[in-house]
Order: sequence, then C-alpha cells, then structure tokens
Amino acid sequence: MRITILLLLLLMLFVMGSLSSLAAEKEQPIMKTSVHREGDRVWLEGVTGWSVGDRESSVHAAQTTIMQALGYPTSYDYLLGVSGLAFRMQVNGFCGSSPHPSCGYMCLDNSMQALPWQMKGYGAKPEDTEKVKEIRQAVMASIDRGVPVQYGSEEDGVIIGYQKNGDEWVCLHPYRDGGKKPFVEKEWPWGITVYTGPKDTLPAPRDLQVASLHQAVTMATTQKADGYDLGFAAWEAYIAQLKTLETADEKTRTGEMQGNAWIYECLAQSRGVAARYLREIAAQYPPAAADHLRRAADLYDEMATRVLTDKEHSYIAVAPYPWGLKAGEQWQPAQIRQQVERLEKALPLEKAAIEEIQQALAVIEKQP
Repeated sequence: MRITILLLLLLMLFVMGSLSSLAAEKEQPIMKTSVHREGDRVWLEGVTGWSVGDRESSVHAAQTTIMQALGYPTSYDYLLGVSGLAFRMQVNGFCGSSPHPSCGYMCLDNSMQALPWQMKGYGAKPEDTEKVKEIRQAVMASIDRGVPVQYGSEEDGVIIGYQKNGDEWVCLHPYRDGGKKPFVEKEWPWGITVYTGPKDTLPAPRDLQVASLHQAVTMATTQKADGYDLGFAAWEAYIAQLKTLETADEKTRTGEMQGNAWIYECLAQSRGVAARYLREIAAQYPPAAADHLRRAADLYDEMATRVLTDKEHSYIAVAPYPWGLKAGEQWQPAQIRQQVERLEKALPLEKAAIEEIQQALAVIEKQP
C-alpha cells in the first residue's frame, strides 16, 4: 500500500511538473505598452526611443525598440550580429547609404527571422488614396492593440500614436530630439511595417548564428555587391578615396565630409557590436571554436576602441562632420592622413578576425 501511494505521489508530481513546463513554454512576455487617449489623440506609453550615436542601424534599432516594448529581451547587438551587419564593410564612394542594411549586400534576413513576431510590410505613394487609407487603418489598429509600428524612408523610426482619425502619426525618430521626444510626422514614408503577432515557431538560434559567421566570411572576401565595394576590397577602396582627398581643394573635401563621417562612425560602432556579439554566443560552441570566436572578438574590440577610436579620439574627432567645425575651420589634409593611418592599421585586424571566424566555423562544422 505504501509503495502504491508513493508511486501515485511521484506520478502526480511528474504530471504537475510537466503541466508547469508547458504553461511556461506557452507564457507570453508581458507587454510594456499602455494605450492612452485624450480627445482625438491616441498614443502608447512604454516605448523607448534611441539616438543615432547609440544605435547607427535605425532598421535594427526600430526592431529592438518594438520587441522590447512588447516585453521581449531582444538586444540591438544580437540583431546587428545575427544579421551580419556588425561584420560588413562596404562603400560606394562617400555615399551615406553605404552602411545601410538594405543597400548593397543585404543584412536583414537573419535578424528578421530571429524576431519573435511576424511582420507585414506596406508601401504606397502619397497619391494612392485607397492604399494610403488602408495603411493608416492598419497603423491605427496596431496602436489600438498596444503595438508600435515601424516606418522609414532613408532611416527608420517608430509610430507610437495617431490623431485626427489616423491622418497624423505620433512618432519617435533618432533624427528628431535624440529619439526621445514624440513628434507629429509630416512626411509620408517609403515603407511601413506592422507587427502582427507572435510566430508559431522560430529558427534554431544556433543555425542563425552560424549563418551570420558564414556571412561575415563571405562579405569579407567578396569584392562587389550591387554596385558597392565590399569586404576587404571596400577597405582598400575607402583608403584610396581618402588619399585623393588629401590633395583635393577645400570645396571638394568639405563636400565629402558628411558621407565620410557617417561611414567611419558606423564602421567603428559596428566593430564594437561585433565584439560583444561574438562574446555573447561563444559559450554555446565547442571550446576550440569558442576560443577562436573570443579571439575574433578581441580583435574587433581593439579595432573599435584603440585603433579606429581611442580614449582621446572619438570617431567624430577622427572623421568630423561639417557642422562640427568651428567658424573658419577646415577639414585639413593632415586630419585625413591620420584617418587613413588608422584605417591602414585596422585592416590587418579585420583580416585576422575573419581568419579566426573561419577557424571557428571549421571546428563547429566538424561536430555531429
């Protein structure tokens, strides 16, 4: 009798434990947003914006912001790493589009797969009245259920409210008040992304991570992508372009300052992200592979914090924006030469980091 009772108790504990595990698996994160209404204005509290200096890829920053508002522990560093953008270098002259994840070699697919929610994209010209009406209704419906909406043209922001029956949107954007203060967006965007609900299944994180490492190697060793110089070839092209500016006239130098500063800023920041991403995922792999990933992380960290920038020189100090110059100042050839020297010192670190990633992949792919 005692044995029977004991067995029954053990069975009950097992069943209760299994049910608890199933409940935990199905439990959804608690949304941080709350819907507020005042007159014709509807807006969400619980959504945090971001500044350009903190997160250069506005697409991934918007994804991060929305997922965090919905209660998920999504990190910008992880999305930038798993998308491959943290490892990409590409240029098209000094065009400011060069660092964008949607230009050249695309760096969006893996990060979109990693997101726990499904998305639906919309696009329409302002004169397409019916389509515009459909989009406005989709935005209103999303806000009403507490879900921010991603929107963008050159760069992305988030819609956190609406007014005048959806004819105006309340937004956060990194180029407006440091991304912290809501404003009414006046421009019609190129695209809208509505987050429709949790996915039923997600790819295995390991598969996406290994794909990002392969992507890092592929991008580094590919010379061109949709008209952009890519990888090691982009480093060489960028250095060569800067050298031509050393002997250019002041007007030419000034005209290229903004594009150059943005490319350099994004490069320095992305390599810092690459270091953090590799350290984050390293422990999930065999010790030999993890060692290679950590060595690659150390190389990227050195590049980001001691070569491309350092304690005395931020990326803005190395590659200034035109509005950062004081009255009468110029972007001097000597400054350009110093930037070139930093890039020339960083390129061997880039090549060594890619070699470490290749060796890590060789170990990972030998595992059953």
